[in-house]
Amino acid sequence: MKKLILGSALMLAFSVSFVSCKEATDKAKEAAETVEDNAKEAADKVADETSKAAEEVKETATEMVDGIPSFDDAAVAEYVKTYDEYVSEYKEAAESKDMTAFAALGTKGQELATKSQEVMKNLSADDAKKLTEYLTAKSKELQEYATKMTN
Repeated sequence: MKKLILGSALMLAFSVSFVSCKEATDKAKEAAETVEDNAKEAADKVADETSKAAEEVKETATEMVDGIPSFDDAAVAEYVKTYDEYVSEYKEAAESKDMTAFAALGTKGQELATKSQEVMKNLSADDAKKLTEYLTAKSKELQEYATKMTN
């Protein structure tokens, strides 16, 4: 009888341990899958953030080289290009103290001011900020050139 009870107890212990091992294996698999899913999500997020950061660096580098920010609207980009040419001509006239060229630039400046009102109508918030920063910087340059010319 002892052998029967002992054998039954052993069988019960083995069956409990096999069930426990199976549950532990299942839980381990689930945990591994969860970790894998989280790792993929994290890797995707890092890749997206890295891509965005790289694009921002590229835009900033382009702006630093050209001095001209990039805009979504082609009309704004064309306006900024024209304005940059105006600033270059202004600089040349101021450095050479050419009053005739400087007077001709007055008309061009008025045309650009009129065109800026048209261009600003369709700006996104981001482009408006970029344009304002660009025009502020260029205004400071123009003031410096005018000061050099009068000295």
